[in-house]
Amino acid sequence: MKISTDKSRRSFLSNGGKVMTLPFLGSLLSSTDQAAAEEKLAQNPVSRLLWMAIGHGHMEEHFYPKGTGKLNGMKLPPGWSPLQKNLTHMTMISNFSNMQNKQPHDGSEALLTCANVVGFPGKSRHNSISCDQIAAAHLGQNNRYESLQLNCPKKGEGNGHGGVAISYRKDGSPLPGFDSPLQVFHKLFGGNISKEEQLKALKAKRSIFDIMKFESGTSKKVLNKEDAEKLDEYTSSIRDIELAISREKLWVDVPYPKATVPAPKGNLSGEASIRIMFKMIIAAYQTDATRVITYRMPDAELLKSMGFSSSPHTLSHYGNSSVRHKLNLERTKKWMQLYSYFIDLLRSSKDPLDPNGRTIYDKTLAYLGGGLRTAHRTENVPCLLTGGGFKGLKHGSHRKAAKENTPLANLWLTMMKDAGAPVKNFADSNGTVRSIFNA
Repeated sequence: MKISTDKSRRSFLSNGGKVMTLPFLGSLLSSTDQAAAEEKLAQNPVSRLLWMAIGHGHMEEHFYPKGTGKLNGMKLPPGWSPLQKNLTHMTMISNFSNMQNKQPHDGSEALLTCANVVGFPGKSRHNSISCDQIAAAHLGQNNRYESLQLNCPKKGEGNGHGGVAISYRKDGSPLPGFDSPLQVFHKLFGGNISKEEQLKALKAKRSIFDIMKFESGTSKKVLNKEDAEKLDEYTSSIRDIELAISREKLWVDVPYPKATVPAPKGNLSGEASIRIMFKMIIAAYQTDATRVITYRMPDAELLKSMGFSSSPHTLSHYGNSSVRHKLNLERTKKWMQLYSYFIDLLRSSKDPLDPNGRTIYDKTLAYLGGGLRTAHRTENVPCLLTGGGFKGLKHGSHRKAAKENTPLANLWLTMMKDAGAPVKNFADSNGTVRSIFNA
């Protein structure tokens, strides 16, 4: 393949080796190669993965359908009323459990790792790599970011998430991510920072990293075994930071894309923040900044923006309180309203990488749910799927796995495979969910 020499824009590629790290830039190819590349894209369109976690689950009577089959025409729980127009564009699957999760108060810390985060003798806390990071290692090599982690503000307790993240490195250390849409906007579009300023910032990061590495190396000589193990985990994390710094430096010569959305306000919270974060997800996919995203959603902040004084944790202990029952129903309806809004965004957003003019929805595999079903139950957790990237899955139904407590890891394995990641197994998976999709 030849880069067209009659294009003035090629001048920014000062180093030919950087071509291998770029997303598909058809305008830099000769007309012959551009046609071939477009044909290849038509046959193998880009897939995107998205995991969104709420934290606490929902009251049984408000959220969980009793029957299976087509959603249209089924008597659905009252919490589903805002989702009626998008029932044919989503699927609910049941009987999936994260049996390794021994922490019934923290629904998100183990959601994507399917690990026992409580740990074992000798370790008070333990996690493993999350499925999004495995997928990102395969799917994100040619993007500016292998993956993006969107987070909820850390202020406020009782949101049902646990820990500080839902994405974890291979050593089990967290990837906390970005709390605000404005932070994500700057990550996607650069924030009007010059190349010189970027290099200066990277140099500062490198200096801090070198200090961290030096201090950890000298400290290890005087530590006991337990503290030395903790330090090993720490140094493993900063090695990943070193790789991230190197990756950022490699992309310094590649201009940020022109902003496709207005810069968000810096003080957004609750529902307003969620709606704009959804738009940041679409922007990330449309600019091909990344193909793998996780979103640890701000349940507590959402309730606050709805005028509720109760936390998600408080509402999970609803008992016989009619007031809490009513508040729970309003909460569930709001989440389903936001989910329907997000499906609308996916279906109305053109995919610049699809030569056939399809939308972002068509090749996205998106999950919405959490590690807690209702109150503090960790079995049969909520799993809502949308997007056209699931192979063999026709949306519009509630489907159940044949066996109760089918490993949740089976779903993650299937999503990774469907997106094109060559993964054979994950965590405690014992197969895929293909039979459920094709039923």
